[in-house]
Amino acid sequence: MPWITIQWHFDSLFASPNSIFWKVLVPPVLFGAHGFAATWMAVWCLFHPYEAKFIPGTRIQLPLTPGIFPKRRSKLAQAVASTVTDTLLTTADIRAKVETLVTEGNIYLSVDLFIESVLTEFRDITKLHRLASDLAELSPTLLHHLLDSTIDSIEAGKDRRLAAMVRKIFDELILSAKITTDQAQVISAFVMDTLLTPTKVRNALLTLLSPQNIGALDDSIQTHAGTTYKILARIIGVKRICYECRNFLEKEVDESQRVIGDLIKRFRLHEQITNQITNFDLGSLPLQTISRCKENLVIFVESFLLTYRNDLLQAVSKIEKEAMASVRAAIIHFNPASVPPVWINRIKQDLAHFAYLYLNRELGMLLEKAIPALGMYSLIAQKIDLFSARQIEEVVKRICKQELLWLEIFGGIIGFVLGILQILVNAVSP
Repeated sequence: MPWITIQWHFDSLFASPNSIFWKVLVPPVLFGAHGFAATWMAVWCLFHPYEAKFIPGTRIQLPLTPGIFPKRRSKLAQAVASTVTDTLLTTADIRAKVETLVTEGNIYLSVDLFIESVLTEFRDITKLHRLASDLAELSPTLLHHLLDSTIDSIEAGKDRRLAAMVRKIFDELILSAKITTDQAQVISAFVMDTLLTPTKVRNALLTLLSPQNIGALDDSIQTHAGTTYKILARIIGVKRICYECRNFLEKEVDESQRVIGDLIKRFRLHEQITNQITNFDLGSLPLQTISRCKENLVIFVESFLLTYRNDLLQAVSKIEKEAMASVRAAIIHFNPASVPPVWINRIKQDLAHFAYLYLNRELGMLLEKAIPALGMYSLIAQKIDLFSARQIEEVVKRICKQELLWLEIFGGIIGFVLGILQILVNAVSP
């Protein structure tokens, strides 16, 4: 394939003023102006026109109207919101920032400011008496409303606060509670005096040693026991011994009760029960058992409130005067000056420490619930979608004004380079 030979005729470009003007000067200027104008028009079309335009006298919409940003404003809003929430301001970023702010020192400053504000209000006698009267009059209503609304929520199956409180009390107090030796002795004495008396033990043994149970015991031994134990049961006469014990308990009432009482003393049941209660640790039980006890306690409290609802509400109504007087007296007689500064500082530190531990433990879960509830994506999308076309243009140009200007200049430069290429083309074909 023969090569195409290019012959340059630069002398023809400068042969006359007319040739210099049209073949050397005009192409770069014309192409550069075209590139600049085309780029400027492209940038202008991003924002203009602000509204749709139609062919006069018709409902035919002109193409590229409105501008790209005004026309795609909703999708632009969604894209910006998605970029912000998924990339720029994620839940992990917010959580990391909040965790740096949630320090015990920062929480202490907030607690200190709050307590000092409360103490300042309490030093004003006029405000103190007004506050005492208002809270005293409001306390029965609040108590009645709180109890009534709580029971209604439980009955409707919507209440979760009471169950959460009971579980928290179980975890923080009941689970870690220890029974002292004195308390165990009192409980053991109560059990011995009410449940394990000789008379009740005798009656329980008579119920246990009924003819049906004795027959069932003998059948079970013959069915499930091994050959050796079957022979041993026959030799000893388990069934006969059970009947003789029953006859003794039935016919010799006083004597059987004395025997049972003597056995209780010899077995030292009182001490055994006391030791078992003292050494009992609820936390040592299996996790399933602990969880079942916790849920049973929740069910018991809720059932108690539902069953005795009317009685509880009547009781609250009966103690209205006492509640008002107690609240009023407690507030009026409170003197902030009587509280030692050491106690106040300790209370502040304890509250700050408690809040810090709670937030440090629950902050992640709280933020996971709070951040989606804020609806940042929807909020950002709605805000941007409410922008007018002019506001969008101003925002974009304020952010990248220099970049858009250089984009237009770059379009002119490209056109200018194409104009130089046109000069070379003119030199090839004079």
